[in-house]
Amino acid sequence: MMDIKIEKSRNTYRIRVNNPNPVVDFPFNGSETNELPENIKIEEGKYPFPDNKFSYYGLIISRGLNIDDHIYGLGEKAYELDRKRTRLQMWNTDVGAVTKYGWYVDPMYKSIPFFIILNKKEGVTGYFINSASRVIFDFGILNYDKITIFVPERSVEFYLFKGNSVEEVIEAYTNLTGKPFLLPEWALGYQISRFSYFPQDYVIEIVKRHLEKGIKVSAIYLDIDYMDRYKIFTWNKERFPDPLQLSEELHKLGVKLITIINPCIKVDYKYEPFKEAVNLGILMEDEDGSIFVAKMWAGNCAWIDFSNSKAREWWANKIMEWVRKYGVDGIWLDMNEPTSFGRDMPDNAVFHSDKGDVSHLSFRNAFPYYQAMATFEGLKKAGIDKPFILSRAAYAGSQKYCAVWTGDNIAEWEDLRLQISLALSLSISGIPYVGCDIGAFIGRTHPRGSIDYSSSFDLLTKYYEIALFFPFFRSHKSKDGIDQEPFTLPDYYMNKIKQIIDLRYRFILYLSALALEAHEKGHPILRPLFYHYQDDENVYRIDDEFMVGEFILYAPILSKDSKRLVYLPPRDKWVSFWNNVEYSGWVESDGWLPIYIRYNSILPLQGNDGIDLIVYGEKAEIKMYDSNIISLKDDRITFSNALKVDTIEFKGLRNIKNIYVNDKEYKVENNKVSIKENVREIILKY
Repeated sequence: MMDIKIEKSRNTYRIRVNNPNPVVDFPFNGSETNELPENIKIEEGKYPFPDNKFSYYGLIISRGLNIDDHIYGLGEKAYELDRKRTRLQMWNTDVGAVTKYGWYVDPMYKSIPFFIILNKKEGVTGYFINSASRVIFDFGILNYDKITIFVPERSVEFYLFKGNSVEEVIEAYTNLTGKPFLLPEWALGYQISRFSYFPQDYVIEIVKRHLEKGIKVSAIYLDIDYMDRYKIFTWNKERFPDPLQLSEELHKLGVKLITIINPCIKVDYKYEPFKEAVNLGILMEDEDGSIFVAKMWAGNCAWIDFSNSKAREWWANKIMEWVRKYGVDGIWLDMNEPTSFGRDMPDNAVFHSDKGDVSHLSFRNAFPYYQAMATFEGLKKAGIDKPFILSRAAYAGSQKYCAVWTGDNIAEWEDLRLQISLALSLSISGIPYVGCDIGAFIGRTHPRGSIDYSSSFDLLTKYYEIALFFPFFRSHKSKDGIDQEPFTLPDYYMNKIKQIIDLRYRFILYLSALALEAHEKGHPILRPLFYHYQDDENVYRIDDEFMVGEFILYAPILSKDSKRLVYLPPRDKWVSFWNNVEYSGWVESDGWLPIYIRYNSILPLQGNDGIDLIVYGEKAEIKMYDSNIISLKDDRITFSNALKVDTIEFKGLRNIKNIYVNDKEYKVENNKVSIKENVREIILKY
């Protein structure tokens, strides 16, 4: 007989089966109820799927799957946005280490067991299975008319979120699992990386070469080759004789320094961090109580047991010391699925959590969550007000601590569309700060095979195009890939990429406003069309164009063609960013970068000195990163705090002839007007 308890708080329900003790706790203050808004069946049983991949015994949760249901979420899944007719697994995996990265590979690096059911007639429901184990989701394959979820444990906690919109459900999910950290503004800029930049003088030279060509750079990354024989918290003194001087020189150039750190320690009693970890008892163990040892970059390694608060405190102090001593600005967490070489981590390996011992099977997917938590705390201890962490792996709630990227992608034309799908999927799964390796990490020959991948400049440029509005905007390449820094390219391609980077910086004011919105409300920055147009059946399966916030629709061209078909939901009017042409419905794109502005929008862009505003429609509002609210209403543009405005451009057919600013009259010519004044109010006249 199963013990099932139901609690409710507003439109969120918590269902606890057999008194679970989840490895990640999310505070929930509900009252007991017998009400459940869904017809859910819960039973015990063996792994139910005919592929016989596993011999686990656990819980089977099922509910109906209607013809009109559309399924979205589950984070990083290399499938179309609509998950219907898929069977997907939660198990953080270093994809490139086990197979070829690409479409329909599952699982991947991140495990976010949260999905949304959108039904035009019945509304929106979210499900979150709070289990860090190998949960399997089947959407209409085992049974055409059923969703079947298998949890390989005899107890589980899961949540239902009821809402009238996708946005309401995501808000409820992030109310539970945590609102995203506030991304520092610099992290929205162009970042550069390579496996690996060294020696120290080359790092500075790489940055200077960009700047000499007028290419802005916000941050540069150091991959594992900066370390002494790949041991974390060390420097290779031949390659980096003075790391503090390196960070100081970069800071003078206006560039941040970010270092990679792996989650395991070389087994070496002469190596101080290993001795400390052994003495503290903060390492993952085999079932027999011995330290789990396997290969990683540094050779034989042991893994930090981040389930344990003592281990997290030790790690946070190490991060604090590292950042303070060397002027490091951010941390890049890699290989934290966790990944080991040669020897897989067995299901029965042991973590000594604060709640008691827990198996690797039950804890694995939460490993990067707790590592990011400890790293975030370390950066805070070091005095960094707005920490920046980039993590390859993640679990539900990781949005509180880190940004993510989509891992070791491969330079193929089909990968362009995949990156958009992955970024959108992560975005609507509660993780708003997402990006990909621009240019693709793997080019030329894949380390797992002899297939050659593209190193064409056309494809490289396309990566910059698709990533134009990705919150995380970084170029990264493997050792045997081409040099893809813009200054190394023929000038035609360099100039094209420079235009994209310059445009990115023009939009940073808008993107930073969306980062604040994500932090305060849990809203994604990148949004599939169904996020805003859930009653429009045309949008349910569109995954190659997207909204950026509520004001912009972007439809990047994913081939060598110069145009593409774009769907602009006809509930609204749209205008091209590049001219004053209005559109609606299915249209052929115009312009190199198909950017469209939604009716009733006010867009802040970076001007030469102040801001440039684009105004379209009659009413709109945006809250800037500094909390200044810009409103368009009743033929007035108002600012909650005075702001310097360089220019205003009016889009669409509104015939605005003059504006009044600070008792001065300005004439609007060709829909534009130059002001260059600090303003609190602008009055529009026809």
